Amino acid sequence: MENNDNKINEETNKSNEKNKLADKKEQKMKEMFINLFMTEPDSDGTTKSSISVEDNETPIETPEKKEKFYEILNHLKEFNLKKKLKKFHIFHHAFKDNSNDKILYEIGKVLLFTYGKNFPKIENKKNKKTYTSDSGWGCMVRCGQMILFHGIYHLLKSTFDTKDAIFYTFPLFSNNPIKKENLHKIFHKMLNKYNSLTNISETGQKIKEFFPPFSLRTICDFSELLDRYAGEWFSDVVTVEAFKKISEYFEIFNSPNFNAKIMSFQGAIEIQDILEQCFIEKNKEKGNNQFIHTKNKFYYFNKMGIIFVNVRIGLDKIPKEYYKGIKELFNLKQCLGIIGGKTRSAYYFIGYNDDDDSLLYLDPHVAKEDDKIINMNDILEKHIKKEVYLLKMSKMSTAFTIGFYFRNYEEFLNLFEFWQKAKQSKIPILGLVKQPIVTNDKKEYIDADSDDF
Repeated sequence: MENNDNKINEETNKSNEKNKLADKKEQKMKEMFINLFMTEPDSDGTTKSSISVEDNETPIETPEKKEKFYEILNHLKEFNLKKKLKKFHIFHHAFKDNSNDKILYEIGKVLLFTYGKNFPKIENKKNKKTYTSDSGWGCMVRCGQMILFHGIYHLLKSTFDTKDAIFYTFPLFSNNPIKKENLHKIFHKMLNKYNSLTNISETGQKIKEFFPPFSLRTICDFSELLDRYAGEWFSDVVTVEAFKKISEYFEIFNSPNFNAKIMSFQGAIEIQDILEQCFIEKNKEKGNNQFIHTKNKFYYFNKMGIIFVNVRIGLDKIPKEYYKGIKELFNLKQCLGIIGGKTRSAYYFIGYNDDDDSLLYLDPHVAKEDDKIINMNDILEKHIKKEVYLLKMSKMSTAFTIGFYFRNYEEFLNLFEFWQKAKQSKIPILGLVKQPIVTNDKKEYIDADSDDF
């Protein structure tokens, strides 16, 4: 009897500890949220909100501002490829020279995020240092912003045209405080979250502005949960994990018209995990042939997905036999590119040169002045002009993260077939956790054993 009592007490203590940890985590999340409505000391030592409680600015959705925005997008051609190439790819688009207008258009849809300087102070909670620039430590975060922006843009393309998709995605990444009116109603779940927690100003007034979910400040705040702080170098893995935590906490992609999930995997892609997060398990529906059948279960498409896969190829250098496989990643329509680079220097890779073993990339290592005025169009203009560089794969770090997306059942199957072929190639870059699936057209995909991962 005494042993039973001890066992019960032990389980109760474990449960209490678990609850304390959950409460501590929730409190930490609330503190981070409040930090998005930052206050900083004035010259006289008093504290004031750096964010306005006024609501006088015209919302970004007005026709006048939209027209100006589109005017800026008409200058998407303003980029410079640092070397004349005869034949190259930007994502899955093949080109033969640098002068093709379509090249410029494809490049223009990828916004450039770089180091910032003179922005409101971000505090490192561990050593209490403050930073007004991310030069030297924020390059991977900026590359992460670029690849995630491109992913969300593609998801919104299922509802909006190209210009609108860029227009509605950009405010999520602004490094300046924005107003709720700057966000499209498709993100209404996130707006509800902000609405429930914005009565925090000392005057009792409702704060009208906040730092966006994928701003540098928010990413730094949520990275604290991963034991990574402002001023420290962020890896691709930490950056992606922060994206996941932010999107889940603010329910950014959780609305009837825009339902999506950010997922990440280390080396091997777990198909079952994707099915459980982006598909609904239910009984077979008569007349609905768009299902995936596995382990006597039927799964039907429910959510779009952005998937990040971190891989490591080689020890000091990427072996030459993998070069072809890396290039083939960009030939897939649903590939978002690669974030990686060289030691302590992160780049966003968006294509490759057909004539040698170089990849095309955008470089975030330029510090740009932080904007003091909230004007989405002026801020956006800075992210359009860009230069594209080349890096030989022999100089790349062996660890990097690949991005993918899917918006419907057919795109998921296309991704799965690509992953399956990649895994079965002689020189596999990606792995799949063993998972047999049967699709509506009776094709059966049986992955190889996963013992070699």
